[in-house]
Parts: sequence; C-alpha cells; structure tokens
Amino acid sequence: MEYREGRCPKCNEVMQIPIGRDKIICMFCGQEFSVEEAREEEQAACREAIEHFRETAGSFFHNMEETAKGFHRNRYAESFENYCQRENENLKTINGIMKEAPDRAEAGKEVAEIIIGCAKEIMNGHKKKASREAFQMTLNMYMVTYVLPSILHVENGSLSDLTDDICKGWSDTFPKSNIQAASYESLKDGFKRKLCYITTAVCESLHKPEDCYELNLLKAYRDDYLALSPDGEALIARYYDIAPTIVKRMNKEKDRKAIYRSLYENYISPCVRLIEEDRNEECRQKYSEMVEMLQTEYM
Repeated sequence: MEYREGRCPKCNEVMQIPIGRDKIICMFCGQEFSVEEAREEEQAACREAIEHFRETAGSFFHNMEETAKGFHRNRYAESFENYCQRENENLKTINGIMKEAPDRAEAGKEVAEIIIGCAKEIMNGHKKKASREAFQMTLNMYMVTYVLPSILHVENGSLSDLTDDICKGWSDTFPKSNIQAASYESLKDGFKRKLCYITTAVCESLHKPEDCYELNLLKAYRDDYLALSPDGEALIARYYDIAPTIVKRMNKEKDRKAIYRSLYENYISPCVRLIEEDRNEECRQKYSEMVEMLQTEYM
C-alpha cells in the first residue's frame, strides 16, 4: 500500500495516510476524519504560509550590494553564516511550504515566482541601460553566492528542485542571464582549492598536471593582481557565476578537444606571456575577451 504524508485536522499531528482511503482514524487523538477534509486543511495551511512568505521574501535582497562584497576567500564563510542567520525565518518558511504542500511541484513554482518577482522589482528601479546591465551582474552573482546556496543549505540540499525552478524562471525573466545553483560547500571549497574552471579544463584536456605552470601563474595573477584591482572582485564573482556552466556545455561537444586546444593557443598561452611581461591589464582584457566569447557561444 502507498502512503502520503498528511495532518490530522483536529490535533494537527503529521501522519501517513493510505492512498485511496476515504476516511482514517488519527493514531494520535483517535479522531476519525475524511481524507478530503485533511487535504483541505493542508491546502489552507500551505496557502497561508505562501502568502506570509510573499510579504517577507523581499528581505532576501536587503543590503544586497554590501552583502555581495563578502564573497571573498577570506570573508565568505562568516558572511554566508550571517546571511543565513538573517534569513532564518524565511528559510524555515520555505522548508515548511515544500515539506507540507499537497502539491510540492506547484508550491515550488509559486515560491520561485515570489523570489524572482522581488528581484524583478529591484531591477525595475534601474532605468538606465548601463546601470541595469551592471546591476544585473551584481544581482546574478548575489543569487549564485547567497540566495541559492542558502536555500540548498536547508536540510542538506533537499530543496534542489526549488532552486532548479528558480534558475529556470530566472532565465525566462532575465533573458540575458543564465544562473546555476551551487551549494555553499562547493563555493567555499572552490576558494580553498583556488579553482580556475576554464583554465583547469583546458589544461586537463592537454594532459597537463594539476599544478602546471599555466594554472599556478593564472591563479596567482587572479589573487595578487585582479582581486586587488578596481572592480576585480566583481569580475571574479561573475566568472564563478558562469564558468562552471560553460565548462559543462563545452564538455558535451564532440570536438571539445579541438575547442580546448584553440582556447589554449588563442587565449591561455597569450595570457601567460602577458603576465610574464608584467602586462597585467592587457592580460585582464584578453581573458575577459575569452570569457565573453564563451558566454556568447555556450550560454
């Protein structure tokens, strides 16, 4: 016999309700009730929770630009913990909705729409095109490094279907954006390992070791020059936002070896030469050119 989770309309205890039964006796209070009555109670409770979340969801984006500055290898752990503590009630509400909703898929779509709606309202405050484009980058980075990881942080990733709905709705709402959910642990580990996704993928395709000269040089350039330059951290954050998706999509191409060889010859090797010649800003321009090209091609 198959079961679904439900609540007794009298004592509100959670119990397993056999699918196909019309009536059941609560094992906690002994009250007999109809399954339809319990379902109506669940729907009403879920609707109340969703409406409450609609009123409070905007706090996910409070002080966004200042919080986003915490995405730095030396500050991210503390910054993320503070964010989760601040948003604890919202995260508990979301978890409760997704656990108790009679239709989890529909509830997830509605929660996703509420979060995206808050972001859209913020974006509408930026009228000038240049301002909107710059702010969109910040907004994307903030979603990837704070909002989505905080949702995945709830009960070890049990809300991954919700973050999938958010990412899909995000690309529909902001057509030039394509975000991907990552866990806090993977982002934090990326700082520890000093990941450089695209360069790593290129060097691996050429059978270079993990500590090859090119990778070490570009990682040092990122940490010692780029991160300390104006807008450098924003550029790095944007890279963390899109690079994993680009690599995944390149790896699906039949001619991926030729693609990686071309990237090495036309971008990675020239960047290495520019760093060696202390032409750091030219290296930044060259590497940014590669990322922009790949974003256009694969996203």
